Amino acid sequence: MEVRETSEDRGRIRRFWSHPSWWSLLIVAPLVIGAALQIYQWRVDRAIAQRQQTTWGTVLTHEPHNHNRYGYTFSVNDISYSGWHSPENEEPTVGQRVTVYYDPVDPNSSALDDFGELASRVLGPVPLEIGGSVVIALIIVVRRRMIAMKT
Repeated sequence: MEVRETSEDRGRIRRFWSHPSWWSLLIVAPLVIGAALQIYQWRVDRAIAQRQQTTWGTVLTHEPHNHNRYGYTFSVNDISYSGWHSPENEEPTVGQRVTVYYDPVDPNSSALDDFGELASRVLGPVPLEIGGSVVIALIIVVRRRMIAMKT
C-alpha cells in the first residue's frame, strides 16, 4: 500500500516549521544528555588514569554475544576482585594472564585498557553531539526570528 503525502500534510508541516515551537528543542535533549553523561565519564576516567595502578589478572570467561566482553579476576593486597571489560587493544584468550588497570582508591573500578585511553575514547562523539545540538537550536532561532521580522 502506497502512502501519499497530500497538500494538506505539506501545508501542516510547512506551518509547523515556519514558526517552530520552543518545544522543538526537545529534539536536542537526548544529544545534550548524552554529551553530559560522556563528559562526566571522561572526568571520572581521567581522574582514575592519574592514579591508576596495574597488576596481573587472569581471564576467566569470554562472552562474544554480550559486547565481546571478558570476565577476569585479579588481586590487590591479598584481596580478590573481579571485573568485566570489552578491551579495544587486543583480545585475550580464556586463561590468559593479562594486565589489569585498577583504581587504588576503589579496586572494583578496573579495566583491561588504560584509563587514559578509556577517557579519550568516551569523549569521541561529544563534539558531534554538541555541534548537532547547536545547529538544531540555531535553525529554530533563525526560523522564529525570520517570522517575527515579517510580522
